[in-house]
Amino acid sequence: MENMVEKAPERILSKEEVLEAIRYYAENAEAARELSDEQGLYLFEAKIAGEKPGETTQFEYMRKGVFSNQNETSETVIHKVYYENEIPVGGEQVAFYRYETEEWVHV
Repeated sequence: MENMVEKAPERILSKEEVLEAIRYYAENAEAARELSDEQGLYLFEAKIAGEKPGETTQFEYMRKGVFSNQNETSETVIHKVYYENEIPVGGEQVAFYRYETEEWVHV
C-alpha cells in the first residue's frame, strides 16, 4: 500500500495580505478592483501613477485556478503591467506564492 500524504487545502490570501505583497513593489499602491468567488479573493488590482502624465503601473494579483470570467492561472501570481493612456504597453510577472512555505517568491 502506498504511503499517501494528504495535502491541506491551499490557503486563500486576504485582501490585506495581497495589498501588503503588492506594496513590497509600490509603497503607495491604491486598490483599483477586486473580484471574489465562494472561496474568497481571486483577483485584485492596485495602481500607482507613472512619472509622466497618462502613465500608470498596475499590479495584478490572481489566485491559482479557473474562474467564471474566463481568467485562469496555474499558480498564484502578481504581475506588473505598464499603461500609457490606459493602453497596456508592457509587463512582467514579479512574484508567485509558494503554498508550502506560505511566502511570496520574487522573480
